[in-house]
Amino acid sequence: MAESYCDAYLEDNIDIFKGMKILVVDDTNDFLLLTTYILESYGFRVMTASNASTAFEVLKQFRVDLLISDIAMPGEDGYFLIRKLRKLPQFKTREIPAIAFSGCAEGKTRSKALASGFQTYLQKPSTATELITEVAKLLLIESKKTPMFLGKY
Repeated sequence: MAESYCDAYLEDNIDIFKGMKILVVDDTNDFLLLTTYILESYGFRVMTASNASTAFEVLKQFRVDLLISDIAMPGEDGYFLIRKLRKLPQFKTREIPAIAFSGCAEGKTRSKALASGFQTYLQKPSTATELITEVAKLLLIESKKTPMFLGKY
């Protein structure tokens, strides 16, 4: 049973994301596996990277529809990745919607993530529903699709 109208819409339209590509970046393999499982259950094709440098190379080589990145990673962090991405000359790559995902509890993390170029921020741990809701909002807005739960009445 769906918890909300948004959940019901996604359940009824599970194929709306089929084939869309998401890059998930995190230094924790368990997080990558769980997030991949959740996203693939909605039809997404998921690519993963365990650090910002690898993620940046993937972004330069492949077209992705959304980036989900951890903030606190060893070496170069998520802030570094998003700033570097936003400076790319290719518009389509530079403007990829992005979600910051972090276990940092301090309030500055969210505002710094948004100021760095992420469109939204999720605190770890989050539920699968919270994750897929943020993913759906960004991708539906980006693609100019306007389902009833986001549209005009």
